[in-house]
Amino acid sequence: MIEVVAFLPVEVGVCKACDLARNVGIKATVSLEGNELSQLLEILAKLGERSVRFTNPMSLRGLYLMLKYRTGKLPLVIYNGKLIHSGPINATDRDKILEILGTETD
Repeated sequence: MIEVVAFLPVEVGVCKACDLARNVGIKATVSLEGNELSQLLEILAKLGERSVRFTNPMSLRGLYLMLKYRTGKLPLVIYNGKLIHSGPINATDRDKILEILGTETD
């Protein structure tokens, strides 16, 4: 299974008060967007039908995975329990990820 730890393009608050303020019409959240998500989706589209799990880094599981693999660089790409990439994705990294994920079978 492939697991990706990355911020998805959603609005989040950094605390419970931020989320509560949003309920009464005060904008205290930030919009998280990035080029990494489009790069990841491009890579995953080339792989065909594979099981992929997206994990928010602000969740307990996301925090656990960042601690387990000792990195805070996002996105993390994990394949069968092994970290294969962390940090921003450039063209060289994209090719490396495709090579690793494309040659291995589930």
